[in-house]
Amino acid sequence: MYWICFGDSAKGTLRQARHDFAPEVAYDHILALLDNYSEGDIRDVTDRVARADILMPWRGDPELDGAWQAEYQAQHWRTLDRLDEIDEALIWYAGGNALEQCGLRYVVSCLQQRHIPVWVCEISWIPVSEIVQANDQVRGACAVGVITGSRVMNTLLRLMPQFALRRYAARIERRSLQSRVEQSPRTGMAYFSTVGEAAPNLMPYFYQHRRQLTETEQAQLLSDWRRLQEENTPLRAMVDGKLQSVPADFYDAAILSCVPAEESSAALTVGRAIAKLDETGNRVGDMLIFSRIRALAQAGQIVIVHDATNYRDLTIYKCST
Repeated sequence: MYWICFGDSAKGTLRQARHDFAPEVAYDHILALLDNYSEGDIRDVTDRVARADILMPWRGDPELDGAWQAEYQAQHWRTLDRLDEIDEALIWYAGGNALEQCGLRYVVSCLQQRHIPVWVCEISWIPVSEIVQANDQVRGACAVGVITGSRVMNTLLRLMPQFALRRYAARIERRSLQSRVEQSPRTGMAYFSTVGEAAPNLMPYFYQHRRQLTETEQAQLLSDWRRLQEENTPLRAMVDGKLQSVPADFYDAAILSCVPAEESSAALTVGRAIAKLDETGNRVGDMLIFSRIRALAQAGQIVIVHDATNYRDLTIYKCST
């Protein structure tokens, strides 16, 4: 049995989670495809030249180690080659984002003709009661560690005694859970839009609901993938809950609505746009939004005040109408 997922974050989550409910699955049988098939030319996703800009959208950034970037690409191509050795597969994906929906269809298209068993495990809705129970089990069974985006805060948290750290972690969990519940249209339910977004201790719940794809379902997913390849638009996105081919400017209106009227760092717009688009069921990468900011500037809808090769140093404002 092989587990297949999309992205390093999902792989890390599954590697940690497997100890609790599927220890028989070997570490090296958890395969993560790193390419994003919701973007770019997908007529042949094994074409390394055609996929380079999508697989490594940040290549050339002087702040990133070149050796790491080369290894990242090599890791993806090695994983792609290993699809041929799969004898039975469980594909982990989220129902509400185009990246993992495209990945699901591509992997099934690779496996379908071999007639091997293909299972799926969808990360989506989960009862709040299940989250609370899982979190209580974790807090009662092990030490707690918390990592934030602040180095200073991380240092302070490492020095904090366990009883205080547990209280701090519990408060963060409650806030996060409350936010998910408040935003959810379903009473008593929370939603995760990517596999990597769900905590490892929640994976047993989703694993219990895994199911084997029928031949008809596999054929439909294969047909979907071939249709997307034939259309080969610049982007694929979730539209009214369905995966559709869309033009390059599909996200522009949402991105433009996140641009302030006063000069500010483009990083602010990128962060706002990611959150706004996530609400529509589209988990969009920062570099795609950065490229659309430049396209909108070229179209005269955004003004670039201070140009830069990255969105952290780029400053912009929205043109008045």
